[in-house]
Amino acid sequence: MRIFMGPIIIKQTIITIMKKIYRFITGMFFLLLLQFSIAQSIYIYPLANGFSPIQAGGPDLIVIPNNSGLTGEFTNRAVPETTCGQGGTASGYFFEDDAGLQFNNPAGFIGQSYSLAMNFQIDEFISPPPWVRLLSFTHVDDIGVYIYLTNPPTNGTLEFWPYGTVGENNFFNTSDFYQMVLVRNENGLIKIYINGQEFAEYDDSSTQKFVPGPPDNFIVFFRDHPSVLANEASPGFVSNIIIRNLSWTPEEVQTIWDNFCSSLLDIEEPVIPGLRIYPNPVTSGVMNIEASFTMADAGFRIYDVSGRMVMAGHLNSGNNPIDIRGLKAGLYLVMVVENEREIRTERVVKY
Repeated sequence: MRIFMGPIIIKQTIITIMKKIYRFITGMFFLLLLQFSIAQSIYIYPLANGFSPIQAGGPDLIVIPNNSGLTGEFTNRAVPETTCGQGGTASGYFFEDDAGLQFNNPAGFIGQSYSLAMNFQIDEFISPPPWVRLLSFTHVDDIGVYIYLTNPPTNGTLEFWPYGTVGENNFFNTSDFYQMVLVRNENGLIKIYINGQEFAEYDDSSTQKFVPGPPDNFIVFFRDHPSVLANEASPGFVSNIIIRNLSWTPEEVQTIWDNFCSSLLDIEEPVIPGLRIYPNPVTSGVMNIEASFTMADAGFRIYDVSGRMVMAGHLNSGNNPIDIRGLKAGLYLVMVVENEREIRTERVVKY
């Protein structure tokens, strides 16, 4: 196996990998780290092309149509520079006006303490009515989290209904993306964070209004049922919904916010027909890099999350089995190069 360690390659590698680590690895690594560390006490929904969590056997999110039967679609959206200081593209789910998603709480999952997070953008702030629903736990009353339209049609603030308007007036707009985190501890104390900033606190220990319970036992995202007040919603976009059955610490909430931009922004990788890296995740210890075309002076490099190259070698046309049993479980970047030029980089998880 030939090792690629020339000075030109090292220079190109440092530049390429450090850029990818910032916007490509960090967010997903944090999500995977959560998965590895607490096993099945968390469900992570990337919403890139399906409604299933990355954890095998977890419940799918349920699509809720609006009153006209419309739902939404998976799509890519431009992220303005005002959100993260740089432009980019986010992959996620567009939901129609007054449509949404529903999480059916599995038996024994969410109890008194839980946490949830999501990245979202709201497209319209049209009044009346002067609210846009973000989150609710029932179809029979208004208990939930809203954006109250303090300056429609462009701005609003957080409404922790029925406990009042909180946070800074006109915080929300219809161009930026936001992250909302809700944490409820075992004593019933709820804290809501927007973009890493604590916006609301409420003692829910006696009311139990913010706990999924019978008869529905669900959490509803964005959709407002007409049995309450129709059209308290808006079209929008959501990605990276995380639901955990334990309460996050303030330090964990800060880590989630620190990874907001890297989990939101995608980097479009070139699609090379006939080039496959599989399986993913790798459970057998052997990863395959297969090329159905002739490659000249081709090789692979594997990098860990710190940007350190941990493995490299030569590639032939056809299938190339790569023994990675010596690597620790975790997330890696696998880069394929031809004539010292990167032609494909892919995230690969090793169990």
